[in-house]
Amino acid sequence: MKIIRLSVLAVLLSAVLSGCIVNPYESGMEALEKGEYEEAAKQFRQAVEKEQNKADSYRGLGLALWETRDYEGAKEALQAALKEGSEKTGTVFNLIGSCELKAGNVKEAIAYFEEGLKSEGISDELTKAMRFNCIYAYEKLGDMDTARSLLEEYTADYPEDEDAAKEAQFLETR
Repeated sequence: MKIIRLSVLAVLLSAVLSGCIVNPYESGMEALEKGEYEEAAKQFRQAVEKEQNKADSYRGLGLALWETRDYEGAKEALQAALKEGSEKTGTVFNLIGSCELKAGNVKEAIAYFEEGLKSEGISDELTKAMRFNCIYAYEKLGDMDTARSLLEEYTADYPEDEDAAKEAQFLETR
C-alpha cells in the first residue's frame, strides 16, 4: 500500500513539474499579460469553475472581457470579484463605472466613479481619469451644471489637459 501511495505521489509530482497539471488561474494570468484576452477569459472561467483563486479569477476575467469589449460580461465578473472578497480598488470601480457608462446606466456609473475616487492609494493618473469620467457621465445625464462645476475643479487641477479644454468649449454651448 505504501508503494502505491509513493507511486501516485511521484506521478503527481512529475505531472506538476512537467506542466501536465495546469493551473487555469496562472494560465489566465500568462495569457492576460501576453494580450491573449480570449484565452485569458477561457482560463479564468475554468479557474472560477474549479474555485481556484475565485476573487482574483473573477477580476482577471473582468479585465480580459473588458479588453474584448464585452462590457456587460466584464461588469458582471468584476462585481462577482468584489462579492468574492477581491480588493476594492479604484481600478475596479473605474472599470465597472466605465462598463455601466457604456451600457447607458449613467447614474450607476457615477456611483462607481465616486466610490473609486474614495479608494485609498489610487494613482494621480487614475484619479484624473475617474474625475474626467464623472464629468462626461454628468453630461450624459443632462446635468450640465454639475458637469460644468466638476470641469472647473478639474481644469484648476489639470490646466494642461487638452481634452478638458475641448470639454469646456463643448459645455459653453450647452
